Amino acid sequence: MGLLDRFKESKAIRCIEAALRDPKGVPEAVPAARRLRDTGAERCVPVLCEAIAQGAAPLQIEAARALGAVYRRHADKRVLECLNTTILHERQPSEVRQAAIESLVEILDVRHAGSLIEVLKSNRSPIPVRSAALRALKQLGYNESVERLVEACLFGKRLDPTGAIRKWATNELIAVDDHDKLAKIFEIAHGRRKLRYRAISPDAEGPAPLVLLMARVDPKGSMRYLNQMVDDANPAIRTAAADAIERIRGGGLDAGSTPTA
Repeated sequence: MGLLDRFKESKAIRCIEAALRDPKGVPEAVPAARRLRDTGAERCVPVLCEAIAQGAAPLQIEAARALGAVYRRHADKRVLECLNTTILHERQPSEVRQAAIESLVEILDVRHAGSLIEVLKSNRSPIPVRSAALRALKQLGYNESVERLVEACLFGKRLDPTGAIRKWATNELIAVDDHDKLAKIFEIAHGRRKLRYRAISPDAEGPAPLVLLMARVDPKGSMRYLNQMVDDANPAIRTAAADAIERIRGGGLDAGSTPTA
């Protein structure tokens, strides 16, 4: 970094520090954070982390973007710690958490995407943050998106009283480009595929909602599985499969509706 760039970096850091002391300086601090995104070095990491923790939302968003760019030039572990903390902080505005997700996905691989998975597993994650985490995981090549979406579909009324998360997850499952997704749901219903939800949820239901979920995700494609399940040893699966077949044939099963029995 040349002398001119160091001078500009110092000026940008002072500008952000001033805005953290006095919010009136935010309009000047936002472009300062953008300058650090372009040329900032390791010494700007602390002030950017502080901006995310204490700044106004517009400054937080630019600081998150800047941290990702700085990390690509200087792999400072403080950047990862700050972005992960921001993603998991439920009191942070959704748009700030989304910016942190978008920044983080550019600088790590799926082995270090634990915070993104936690967002999907939590019933308290807002839909926009949840969607951003899912997009990021897809970008990273995460291969258990179907399982995480099925977990969300199984949130009961206590965890998801409005059904918004379950409806979001069902719609996302419909959109998932995975020709094995029905087979995966079938395996989950029969306990042949690991599903963290069953171990952590106090109101986890039996397999019946999964049978109906399969039918909603792909009514036509699910018929071959449903026809197998009407003879299943589990009475809950048999009943749910017969009900799903009847609904599909009667045109009364709406794709994307909440998967309840």
